[in-house]
Amino acid sequence: MWNVPEGVVTARGHMLLLVHAEGGPYLADVGFGGLTLTAPLVLRAGVEQATPHEDFRLVTSGDGYVMQARLGDAWKPLYRFTLEEQYAPDYEVSSWFLATNPRSHFLTGLMAARPAPEARYALRNTMLMVHHRDGRTERRELAGATELREVLRGTFGIDAPDGLEDAFERIIAPAAAAAV
Repeated sequence: MWNVPEGVVTARGHMLLLVHAEGGPYLADVGFGGLTLTAPLVLRAGVEQATPHEDFRLVTSGDGYVMQARLGDAWKPLYRFTLEEQYAPDYEVSSWFLATNPRSHFLTGLMAARPAPEARYALRNTMLMVHHRDGRTERRELAGATELREVLRGTFGIDAPDGLEDAFERIIAPAAAAAV
């Protein structure tokens, strides 16, 4: 549901885990990019739950839930889910589609995200964003392939292998054209 117009139904393409531990059932989700949970949430609808970065809540929706994050003064929907058991082949098909479809946002650009104690770091193509815990956001357009490689290494801990210069240039070209 993130960055999708209201009312649009999307395929399931994300996994979160239901964990039974002392204190009740919890949700663990370590793979939702820029808004990945930085603490487990109790599986309880209608309760605002603080994490080291944002507040989250679950809202009931039909036979399931909608995960929401508070961004500023607004609650934004991230995804919907049910508690019915999911199976590995379903994730494999979804993963294959997201990794091979030419329209997949995983193939049409570069993205990286990392939560840190002081902020969340997000990279979308050549735009580096730093979302501070106090609500401020800094944005910086990266100038070229060298700076992109340095940010991947220094900010995200990713050592991009040699030979990616052509791919980096394909990412940089649209941003450079838009700036003209």
